[in-house]
Amino acid sequence: MNADGNYLDTFQLPPQLHMQSNKSGARKNSVFEGVTFSENYKALFASVEEPLYVDGSRAGLNDSTGITRILKFDMDTKKPIAQYAYILDPVTFAPTPLNAFRINGIPDLLALNKNKFLVIEFSYSTGRLAFTIKVFIADVSSAENVQELSSLKNKPELKTVSKKLLLNMDKLGIYIDNVEGHFWNNTAQRQNIFIICCR
Repeated sequence: MNADGNYLDTFQLPPQLHMQSNKSGARKNSVFEGVTFSENYKALFASVEEPLYVDGSRAGLNDSTGITRILKFDMDTKKPIAQYAYILDPVTFAPTPLNAFRINGIPDLLALNKNKFLVIEFSYSTGRLAFTIKVFIADVSSAENVQELSSLKNKPELKTVSKKLLLNMDKLGIYIDNVEGHFWNNTAQRQNIFIICCR
């Protein structure tokens, strides 16, 4: 839509992202969270918050990771042209009780150039007020295009998005609530990145 809220066009979703009546598509409330433009607005990237059912389990504790997808859309055709597999960190803390709700997923990503992004991961466990917020530099340049793969399960040879931890907010020693986004403030004098807290 445009700035006045008027409809302009629709992006075509790949079949893996369609909601299904059974557990075979995207998880409820865990589909698209982050969007960012790159390549001078020629491409749009969208991150899926948690793994699709077909791609395996959600992130768990300790060494239990989940694998989700980052999609690339062509802005001229509004069609997806690539998908990249992204490995989530495990959930940081055990919930109380142990079988209670826990999550680690991607609430947002921000393009630095055509291949590199800032990616936020947020981890929450029932029984703990604070969230664990991590910011990574992720690079899709060496990741394979998995758009034609209906499932990412049991593919140890898969070339996934590389990521490097930039900031773990647990190290700040202050209470951190839910974080849902970040954005550039780009002026001639400086470049700042703002991280948005959403409670």
